[in-house]
Amino acid sequence: MNLCFVTEPSLNNVWQERLSEISRQDVVVFGFNGLGLVSYKKELSGETEYFHDVAKLSKQLSSVVISGCDTDTYGIFRHSVVIAEKGKILGVSDMAHSVDESEFVPGGNYRVFETSVCKIGIIVKEDLFFPEASSVLSLCDADIIICIDEKQENSMSQVMLRASAFSNGVPMALCARGYSAAVDIKGNVISASSADIFKVKISLERDYHNVGLKRRGLYRDYGPNY
Repeated sequence: MNLCFVTEPSLNNVWQERLSEISRQDVVVFGFNGLGLVSYKKELSGETEYFHDVAKLSKQLSSVVISGCDTDTYGIFRHSVVIAEKGKILGVSDMAHSVDESEFVPGGNYRVFETSVCKIGIIVKEDLFFPEASSVLSLCDADIIICIDEKQENSMSQVMLRASAFSNGVPMALCARGYSAAVDIKGNVISASSADIFKVKISLERDYHNVGLKRRGLYRDYGPNY
């Protein structure tokens, strides 16, 4: 799968000035630089067309287009990711966890989107730090899990990206401001770059580990009369 990360320019800036650099890609991923703040009220009234632009770009490129954004639902703010293909919005994923004090609140559950390329699981920002996020998306048959994050302050995101890919046997990718990375099912870094537009080819393979667990105490299987 050909994957293109856009880590700095906005979606419209790339569309108008650098379209040739993101063409002929299966999936194009923007960080939170892609759309900025999106007001559902203004979108519904037609005052803005941010989501419509994502859909139009996906149609023009004949690619899956993914972009991070902050959403304003009548005064309720969330970190979100929108995904589109062939001119159609497939859905919006919100960050499921709220970490420490923040004006941004948790949103909907984790989602896997079925596209013509593959099944794509989406992780938003700090959800990457919670192992159940990638585990749930893997169990829901995601072929690849893509995390959209903000500027990287330390190496924790890459550590969690590698650990999650290895433990769940699914390739993962990260797109943040000024940084992108892709990891294979063994937890090995395929690529890591600070380029504002960066392309990588990812093999969509899955792996399943036989995991043993030693537990203390007495355990027995549930019977039909439990």
